[in-house]
Amino acid sequence: MAVVVVSWNCAAYLADCLDSLAALERAPREVVVVDNASTDGSQALVRGRFPEVRLLECPSNQGFAAANNLGIRETRSPFVLVLNPDTRLAPDFLERLLPAFDDPGVGLAAGKLLRFDGRTLDSCGQSLGRSRQPIDRGYGQPDRGQLDLDGEVFGCCGAAALYRRAMLDHVADPGPCYFDEAFFAFFEDLDLAWRARHCGWRAAYRHGAIGFHARGGTSSGGRSRRRFAAMLARSSPVRFHIVKNRYLSILRNDSSGRYLRDAPFIWTRDAATFLFLLAFDRGVLARLWRARAMFGRALALRRLDAERRGHEVSRGTKPMREGHGRGA
Repeated sequence: MAVVVVSWNCAAYLADCLDSLAALERAPREVVVVDNASTDGSQALVRGRFPEVRLLECPSNQGFAAANNLGIRETRSPFVLVLNPDTRLAPDFLERLLPAFDDPGVGLAAGKLLRFDGRTLDSCGQSLGRSRQPIDRGYGQPDRGQLDLDGEVFGCCGAAALYRRAMLDHVADPGPCYFDEAFFAFFEDLDLAWRARHCGWRAAYRHGAIGFHARGGTSSGGRSRRRFAAMLARSSPVRFHIVKNRYLSILRNDSSGRYLRDAPFIWTRDAATFLFLLAFDRGVLARLWRARAMFGRALALRRLDAERRGHEVSRGTKPMREGHGRGA
């Protein structure tokens, strides 16, 4: 069992995260921290307090996707837990989550993530909205046990996602690159789950595997108002990655039939995003145009994925049908 933690100026959280790993009933064999050139003393903290942890220091911020790929390549265990530094895990987290892989068709698994207050849900696995947004099930809701039912989900929130290495090797791009490094950050967990489903792997949710995530709450008001407030609070580079990665994931993974079926939902979000950027951040529109080669690359990778799926079908392994879940 391996754990990869990507850190970027997260010293305020990192020690508690690594302490929770040390307290796990099933101790991981390998723990790797990949530091993205932090300037807050994160590297010294790991070296001084956690000498048993392997620290990989990047010369610059490589992003979430590339740093995780680096960490995963440095491990050998059959299961890899990708973990955000602003998380803590209950001592029996792995004991509760690993049995999901007794099913050989399960390639990734998620537990129940709560906010640090222990009462608010953060993510109980992900579904795929009809507008092609990743939806963290239960996000921001009081935990009343409404999602205490194990089952299949579309994907897993990258804050605490457990992957079978055989699945990662199966869907990897040359490198190997398990997460698509063009994403840098945001949506890379959705893209990986989508590719895994295309290749016949399933994602499991186990509610008894409890973790805690410090992700901030949303503003009050309806869903549209909360989304607007969240986007308004983002920096311009973050807005760019969020919008770019939405289209990268669609271009690489969506089918024409499903896209046309859900086109009203997709185009409504596209229109709202365009109007927002036109009003508040036209620089993102210009940057998206300059990054258009990335979209051509996504289409090229789509063809590579289709060849991979065709090979699996010839061996008798059928791709998963897409289950988008509710929400726009």
